[in-house]
Amino acid sequence: MVIALALVALATGFAIAQTTPDPAMQEAREETAVVFDLGRVFGFIRTMEEEDASLRLDADQIRELYVIMTSIRQTERMEPDQADEWLAQIEDEILTVKQLMYVDQLYLARSRTSQSGSGTGAGNGAGGSATGESTGSIATYVAGGKFNPILDTGKSMGQDFASYYEQLGGRR
Repeated sequence: MVIALALVALATGFAIAQTTPDPAMQEAREETAVVFDLGRVFGFIRTMEEEDASLRLDADQIRELYVIMTSIRQTERMEPDQADEWLAQIEDEILTVKQLMYVDQLYLARSRTSQSGSGTGAGNGAGGSATGESTGSIATYVAGGKFNPILDTGKSMGQDFASYYEQLGGRR
């Protein structure tokens, strides 16, 4: 009887440990949310251009966005401060008010979809690049390793980024 109770207690403790979020991981998810927001904005801009020709980027906007995207491609470890800076530059200096409003509507629609359970969420899980390295894992970020989920072509955000980068390169 004692052994059975000990096994039940052990199993219960293991189950609780499995479901209790690690505070460091939770903090890292919150901290890196801006990195994922930056990654998603490129897909929203691309969608905007496809859906409304009047909101297509002009040559100067393409050049400025391409410079940021090239810098992102060269970044092995995306820090939240850098992502926040680039996102602010895109929102405040590159996009027009109409473009930003359109992108914001796409973001809100995506957020509603994600909250209803049919979205993918923040994409904070481990991801693999074409080279087999994990570039988007929160655990890798916490450990101080490479972290650039925007380049993770194993995820739709990374695929969208890579495709849009190539598309803009041809329009420069």
